[in-house]
Amino acid sequence: MIRLAEPKHAYEHVLDQCIAGVTGNTALRLKLTAAKPDLLALGNDYINRCESGQLHSIAPTALDVDDPDVVLTMKKSELTRVYATYFVGKDKPARKIYTDLLVAAREICPFCGGIGRPRNLDHFLPKSRFPQFSVFPKNLVPSCRDCNMEGKSEEFSTTQERQLIHPHADDLKYFRDQWIFARFNGNPEDPRVNLEYFVQPPDSWDDIAVSRARNHFSSFDLSTRYAIRAAQQRTTVLRQMVMLQQEGLSSDAIRRCLLIPGIKEAIFPNHWQRGLYQALSNSLP
Repeated sequence: MIRLAEPKHAYEHVLDQCIAGVTGNTALRLKLTAAKPDLLALGNDYINRCESGQLHSIAPTALDVDDPDVVLTMKKSELTRVYATYFVGKDKPARKIYTDLLVAAREICPFCGGIGRPRNLDHFLPKSRFPQFSVFPKNLVPSCRDCNMEGKSEEFSTTQERQLIHPHADDLKYFRDQWIFARFNGNPEDPRVNLEYFVQPPDSWDDIAVSRARNHFSSFDLSTRYAIRAAQQRTTVLRQMVMLQQEGLSSDAIRRCLLIPGIKEAIFPNHWQRGLYQALSNSLP
């Protein structure tokens, strides 16, 4: 939905700060130091797969082993502990990186396009199944509560067409092209007529891209959440339209003066406001 800027902290720096914060556990510190080159290589592979739409091809850790070795001799529990204790821990050097990643979203959840405010960092590939990416910056996405707990939770895709859109490294078309639109199935002045948001990707998109967009839209319940967010604005804009009509303005003039500016002011192509103003414009004769 919203493409995030490149994280300001390189992965190597993140690992160095985590290592610096490991005190009182020499064995873990040595293990993390030894695993650093492999973790960096895995991070590069993550990006390459994500950019080519192949993130689903990274295999999760097995469920039939209680605490498997994941990177060299580092166990799953040790990698997740690095995140919980030495990355998130408020008295640890890496905590500033956590805060910087969260603040970088500028109070806009990238999964739902700002319907919610980010409250924590979501592991795009959940650390319970992909512990090797527990502190990889591009696997950490600022997320609102609804997107984190209900829209995505611990789910991950094992097929290409079911992959959610990745805010850090996915194909630019998901952020550049408009693929969410809205319509009124009747007179918008009638409060019984709902505003319906729907997915309509460009004809140039392939079937996989279309499926991914539809899955993202459905997983985060954007049809309902967008419509709720647009409801109050709908009432306000309709009043403005009626006032302009009473002043004798034509439909084209109302579009030019009110609706087209509202479309252009939407902060990204698939923002709820853009769809609302387009639907209102289409409702005029």
